Amino acid sequence: MSITDEQRLRKNEMAKLNRARKKELKEPEVKSEDEEIIEVDVKEEPENIVEVVEVEDPEIVRKKAIADKRRTSLALARSKIRNRNVVKQEKDDELTKVKEENERLKELAKKEKEIPVIQEVVKKKVARVSPVPVRQRPKKQEVYQPPQQPPTIDYLTHQSYAEQLQSRLRNNMHQQMMQDTFV
Repeated sequence: MSITDEQRLRKNEMAKLNRARKKELKEPEVKSEDEEIIEVDVKEEPENIVEVVEVEDPEIVRKKAIADKRRTSLALARSKIRNRNVVKQEKDDELTKVKEENERLKELAKKEKEIPVIQEVVKKKVARVSPVPVRQRPKKQEVYQPPQQPPTIDYLTHQSYAEQLQSRLRNNMHQQMMQDTFV
């Protein structure tokens, strides 16, 4: 992509302006001895006094804002830096905690293995002591229900729509439960 002559001239002019502006900013203002200090009596001419307001270049303001952001982010980053010794110590602490947890779990596993053995011994002793058989409930036999016939038109005319819905839902749920349990 080659640039045109107009673009090149514009670029050169902008570069010259930027160099001149930077040179003005870098050079300190030197007061010459030729300048005379004019003393103004404030009481005599209060109207002629003009306040000098420094107008800062927007680019300088932007650069200062960027510099402030950089300083704050660097300060934050420096505050998060931890010493290597601290990191090593934390790792060692974590390893010791993990080892202690493993030891504790191994002890629990041993205890759980011992508990079933003790329970088996207790069951055997209980079985010898009480020879009474455990009573079981008799199984319920299914009661045959004939399929229900759809209600008559007279009955439906007297029943409200909400009642119809409730009864249909109840019947559907009942049928679903019956199918789930017995099929």
